[in-house]
Amino acid sequence: MRKVKVIVTSLAIVMVCQTAFAQRSRTSKPDTAVINLQLRMEALTSQVNSLGQELSAAKEQLNKQEQTPVQAVEEKVSAAHDKLAGMDERMLTAESDIAGIKKLKVSGYIQTRFEYINHDKIDTAAGSTDSRTDSSWFYVRRGRIKFVYTPSATSQYCIYPDFSKNTVSLKEAWITLSEPWTAMKFNLTMGQMNWPFGVEIERSSSVREVPERSVMSNKLFKGERDRGVKLNFTPVKNLGVDLGVYNGYGVDNSTFTWFDPTKPKDFIGRVKYDFGMVALTGSYYEGFEKTSAASDNFYKNRMGGSFELYNQFLPIGGTAVLAEAIKGVTQTKEVLGYYAMVVQNIGNKLGVAFRVDSYDPNTSSDTTKYACTANDLTFDQTSNLSAAVNYWWDDAVRLTLALDRTLYHTDMALGLHPKYNTYQDDKITMQMQIKF
Repeated sequence: MRKVKVIVTSLAIVMVCQTAFAQRSRTSKPDTAVINLQLRMEALTSQVNSLGQELSAAKEQLNKQEQTPVQAVEEKVSAAHDKLAGMDERMLTAESDIAGIKKLKVSGYIQTRFEYINHDKIDTAAGSTDSRTDSSWFYVRRGRIKFVYTPSATSQYCIYPDFSKNTVSLKEAWITLSEPWTAMKFNLTMGQMNWPFGVEIERSSSVREVPERSVMSNKLFKGERDRGVKLNFTPVKNLGVDLGVYNGYGVDNSTFTWFDPTKPKDFIGRVKYDFGMVALTGSYYEGFEKTSAASDNFYKNRMGGSFELYNQFLPIGGTAVLAEAIKGVTQTKEVLGYYAMVVQNIGNKLGVAFRVDSYDPNTSSDTTKYACTANDLTFDQTSNLSAAVNYWWDDAVRLTLALDRTLYHTDMALGLHPKYNTYQDDKITMQMQIKF
């Protein structure tokens, strides 16, 4: 381009010079030189025009060459932007799905067992023999999966089925509303849930160190769950309060499966204070019950106290001590139950547990009121001694070997067999549990 400009400039200078020379010569002598100069000027003008056209064509071509990469890049950028927009849309959809999944918590556990039971041979009455036989079997004790969905900080709901033995049952189904405005953290729960009484009732079977709950809990709170409404709040730090109203029959009652034939409801109140290493719990229960559709209402009440201690006293691992006692009235009879358990971990894999528990269905000595003999009131307790070894195979699997000795205190054929004031059943349990 610079050469073209130099040529044009040079031609222009030549033309000017020749024109000046022609003007000087026109006054002196007119000849054919002027005509020739004009012709040359026309030829040079034509050349300049041609060069100008070539220059314009060169500029246009250069512009096309400069614009083509830019357009290509712009097209690529536009295509990439479209892809990013599509990815953003898919990402937003994925984030929404992930947020929904995070709101749903799925947990559960499976307990598979082998049990062997050895019965103490006794006479059931004078002149008869014990018909019970020793037995052993494999079975699925518990197969449970729990779904808890928390759509926001103010609500939560749960459904909790159980697949075990030969049936499928619903263990829990409840909805909780939580208020976010006060420091007392009020939670209102309605549905089918654990009775908020003591410690052992609500303590999951997946973490219990021995295979089953105490005799006391199984007698007074069979099934551990009922249908009703519960209010939970924390009036001061480390102090929890539960107030509940329930049908009173529990989910395992065979006569009143899901309804309550009595007009009044049962009331439960519980207070628990956690000191850190030690926690104390006080519970109260009051209500009415029927033994059959035609029977009268029976008053019942229960008062309980619990003690929990967790600490590492020994260098080999942590130690736990749990104790609980319940005293009350059931169908006009005064009842009393208790248990005490010690758990010692040995390293990160091994743990041992020992528990003693007892339940007396009638602590009264009034033989007139209950139309029975003194022996009937003396020999009516059931006690249990449990010992278990737990081994954590990994973070999910726990293996348990347990021995239970159940002692039955009875007045059966006392005159003939005094040694059978107490007879026993021995049970060996081997359990494999996986928890997720």
